[in-house]
Amino acid sequence: MGLFTRILATLGLRKRDPDLDDLDDLDGREQGPSETETETETETETETETETETETPADVERDLELEAEDDCAVFDFRGDIARYFTAEFRVEQAWHNPERREQILGEYEIRDGAHWYQVKATFERWLESPAGKAVYPTSAALSQARMTTTQTVTVDELEQMIEDARRAKA
Repeated sequence: MGLFTRILATLGLRKRDPDLDDLDDLDGREQGPSETETETETETETETETETETETPADVERDLELEAEDDCAVFDFRGDIARYFTAEFRVEQAWHNPERREQILGEYEIRDGAHWYQVKATFERWLESPAGKAVYPTSAALSQARMTTTQTVTVDELEQMIEDARRAKA
């Protein structure tokens, strides 16, 4: 889940990720949603699921057989996770801009969208392995590492995303 999706989930505008539920208990108290929040979340989930189905062309690029094979590409999940998280953030931000997405994928020697999904699936399997659990024993530890990394994305990259957004609107 990307940073933007995490923000939407926190604001109640997108379905919560079960991996993030333990973050609700940061101050030691259970903080369940009120009845009104639950109703709003259900309505928002339905709207979001419909939007996601129609606006995400990514499923066309998926190859489930390919995803079943491990390929970490140029990433070293144990030794340099920041590089993977940075790539994940950059690709997510550029996903709806095919030219920018292909440029970023090329920077990380990723062939295409199907290959990107293969790398992501490999990462998810690595997280469940003993080696992954040793580095990130809880979803909170993983979320913290991911957020810390995405906060360090360079100003140039953010400026590029803003410029791309401006061009897309024009």
